Amino acid sequence: MPSPMDLAMAYIRNRQGGGQYLGGSTGARLHETPQGRFVAKRGNSAGHLLNEFDINQYLNALGVGVPQASLHQEGGRPTMLTQFEEGATRYQPDRDRAQVTQDFVPHALVANWDMLGMENDNALRRPDGSLSYVDVGGAGAYRAQGAPKGQAFGRTVGELDTLRDKNPYELGHITEQDIGQSYDTYGGETAMNDALRHIQDSQSRDILQQRIQDVARRVA
Repeated sequence: MPSPMDLAMAYIRNRQGGGQYLGGSTGARLHETPQGRFVAKRGNSAGHLLNEFDINQYLNALGVGVPQASLHQEGGRPTMLTQFEEGATRYQPDRDRAQVTQDFVPHALVANWDMLGMENDNALRRPDGSLSYVDVGGAGAYRAQGAPKGQAFGRTVGELDTLRDKNPYELGHITEQDIGQSYDTYGGETAMNDALRHIQDSQSRDILQQRIQDVARRVA
């Protein structure tokens, strides 16, 4: 039996696209379907889109808040469909500081350079108070606009420092103790390695495995 997301994708396909343009790094469009509201993304390239789906699935496996997502092939290119976060509001640094502190290490690990977004619009607060990171197109091997990071996505997790340096108001408060607690909250090396089964790209999977080891050394 088709899932609600499969049915929603079929509905979008039959209507031949459309939808409300939301912007973002992967050309997101909001669609109203009988199954609810969904966001469709095609990315700047197939590699960029597949990378975002991999990172979404990896973070979800760890327990980090991300929208429910599915992957589809449309016109020879992949399309990522995510469930719209109904009732969510934009992240606010003062209100949501404890949550982003807790979530910091997984985002640094996957090199999510746009963890919060240019206008704090990549993190949304759900009605239950948890955060959902709705655009991870700037994580992993790709920059937000789709260019490959190349050697900047390497085996060491410099983002544990650079994310704090470049976001002093939102993330500058995070201490080394907080980093250790975030690491433990999300299961440490064992859980982070187990979640690698959700990374389909072998090169990204190998790099992330080395990055996990780097974080483990840092918090030891």
